[in-house]
Amino acid sequence: MTYPQPALPLPGEAVTVAEGVLWMRLALPIALDHINVYAIADGDGWVLVDTGLNTPPTHAAWEKMLAGPLGGKPVHRLIVTHLHPDHIGAAGWLYGKTGAPLLMSRLEYVCARMYVAEEAGGPTLEAETFFRRQG
Repeated sequence: MTYPQPALPLPGEAVTVAEGVLWMRLALPIALDHINVYAIADGDGWVLVDTGLNTPPTHAAWEKMLAGPLGGKPVHRLIVTHLHPDHIGAAGWLYGKTGAPLLMSRLEYVCARMYVAEEAGGPTLEAETFFRRQG
């Protein structure tokens, strides 16, 4: 198998895969040991694609990537491809950090909320902050 990139992104770093497209990896504590996430240039900032798990190591990696390869520029949007926890897990945390709106299909969002509601008692701090901002 041949990969088009000469090296994998190191933790907290990014590899440019095309003009304005950065590839980053976040660690996972399972057999599939990482998730690929992307940043796409959007004017003076970024659109992020997928978020990783909602865990302290993921938060720390995002802090490093936001300050480092993403240059502290604003995040305009968060795109989540689907409801798996390694893709949507840190979306609420990233929203709280950046204020960027979440974009994903309604069905994926509703299913993700249903799964979370079955496990958690009430809304997260991030969800409550979002709801208050919406009135």
